[in-house]
Amino acid sequence: MDAAYETSHLIVVKLASWRIAATGALVVAVIVSGAVTLPQASFSFSLFEAADDPVQLTELRLPTVATEQRIAAEIDDALSKGDGDLARSFLDLAVARGVKVDADRRARLGALVTPSEAPAGEKFLDGVTFGSADTWSGMAGALTADIVGISDVRDLWQEGGKLIQGEPYDKVILGLSTAGLALTGFTVAALLPSGGGSIAAKAPAARGLSLLKATRRAGLLSRELAGKLGGMAASAMDTVALKEAVAAVRAFDLSAARLAARRAIRPGALRTISSIGDDMVALEARVGQRGAAQALGVARDVGELSRARRLAQGMGGRTRAALKLLGSAALVLGDIAGLLLQAVWLAAGWMMMAALAARRLGSMIGRVVWGPPPVRRAAF
Repeated sequence: MDAAYETSHLIVVKLASWRIAATGALVVAVIVSGAVTLPQASFSFSLFEAADDPVQLTELRLPTVATEQRIAAEIDDALSKGDGDLARSFLDLAVARGVKVDADRRARLGALVTPSEAPAGEKFLDGVTFGSADTWSGMAGALTADIVGISDVRDLWQEGGKLIQGEPYDKVILGLSTAGLALTGFTVAALLPSGGGSIAAKAPAARGLSLLKATRRAGLLSRELAGKLGGMAASAMDTVALKEAVAAVRAFDLSAARLAARRAIRPGALRTISSIGDDMVALEARVGQRGAAQALGVARDVGELSRARRLAQGMGGRTRAALKLLGSAALVLGDIAGLLLQAVWLAAGWMMMAALAARRLGSMIGRVVWGPPPVRRAAF
């Protein structure tokens, strides 16, 4: 009898020890898994909530890439290329995030003088005459040409001539030039006091479209955005009216070219292109020509270009560094549906595990405090 009692008592003690060990292991597993799962789930939900705010989205994603080593390397790279504006952007980002930048890099940045291009005057003239934008002097010339309306006529002449002759032409350049002519309405009379319009008032729209064309010519426009703009131009153009505009330009009848250009492009597309020009002007005002060109190299559609404008308005001088580090991830959430679903399942699994651990732990504490539950005997 005593032996049987001792054996049963030993079994009960061992079972209790196993329960305590299993409960302890479960509690530890909950704590460890929670330390990994919950921050990941919280971060995923934060990204999802910031999907429509490029500034907040960028701020959430920067900590993983804006390290001291990465910022130092990017500053060195920008300095080696003579891009002081980009280097200063990384310095601003480092200051904002409390990342240390050594005195030597600060000194080199302070002493940086952007080298002037030897044939700058020649490149400027090329930009005015041919729209060449392979250098920043050439881009400046192209911009000047667009401000006074010359380049729309020039590009219609060049690219439209190819269209009429059945040769390959640049749909983006031709579409933007047609829209530019329709929007700005350049005529020789506009240069005269009685022209009925101010060149300065027309400059912003022309400048925005000029940045797009110059970036396209320099090969800096993203392939996706170039494809979208080319497709929009192709679908929104009335080919007959477009050929009339080209013919009028080649006949030096600029008033007729303007009227034909207005008929050639559909009003909806013209409004879209005008809004793109507004975004480009706002971008240039915040981050300069190089920054605007950089944004055009990252943005993959018109919506992302608008987000780049909002990012520049919110981050100012740090914008170029953020775009360099994150690319399009600074503008859009991306394909995070799978990650978000995974985070939801992980969080749900952790909560179930935590509930089970809490139940077992509560039961164990209850046994210690009040003893085991009474054994009910079967009634006969």
